[in-house]
Amino acid sequence: MHEKIVAVCATNSYIAVMERETDLFTRLGGARAMAAIVGEAPSTVQSWKAAERIPAHKQPIVIDKVRAAGHNITADDVVYPMGRPSSEQAAA
Repeated sequence: MHEKIVAVCATNSYIAVMERETDLFTRLGGARAMAAIVGEAPSTVQSWKAAERIPAHKQPIVIDKVRAAGHNITADDVVYPMGRPSSEQAAA
């Protein structure tokens, strides 16, 4: 999932739209890098990414280990590792 950031510059009359990766796996450097941080096999973390979810029983461990590695994450980042669904996606 991508997050769009819109910046408006009043003096130059332009709008800049930037997109950045917001999924947790990408932010942590990919499945292999995330696996090293959380102490899981890369194939396990890759299966989480493919399923677009981290198992509930692993979420507290992931939060603790990722924070201990110096990354600023929230519970939402782990509950919704691909980004929080928009209201349109959630209704579908």
